[in-house]
Amino acid sequence: MLQVILTRGNRNECRVVGPLIGSTIRNQGRRPKRIAGDKGYSSDRVRKWIMQLAIDPVIPMRDNEHVKDRHLWPKFNKRAYKKRNVVERCIAKLKEFRRIATRYEKLAEAYLAMVNVAVIVLYLRQLS
Repeated sequence: MLQVILTRGNRNECRVVGPLIGSTIRNQGRRPKRIAGDKGYSSDRVRKWIMQLAIDPVIPMRDNEHVKDRHLWPKFNKRAYKKRNVVERCIAKLKEFRRIATRYEKLAEAYLAMVNVAVIVLYLRQLS
């Protein structure tokens, strides 16, 4: 399942973790076992919130992150984190569309519409 939430370029992604996970749970009707994120999502607050939902966070610690209670977090699952490359490949496929990569559309609605068109085109390519 692909979920897209569009934010400003200079906005911290940690602020949209809640709506993104919430929409995923609503659409699937069940909770995932794990949620993987890159180091941009590495914060105690995000990990704690994900764990309160009974989901294992698979988020690596930043190099400059000093956590007193590191022993409270679950052990980092490298095997599960490797599966995150599916997301990175999806983003790379979307950026093959020049309009998306260079952000020709300045309005958020128009840009999101182009992302939807690109996803449809990629899906149709998979079918043929």
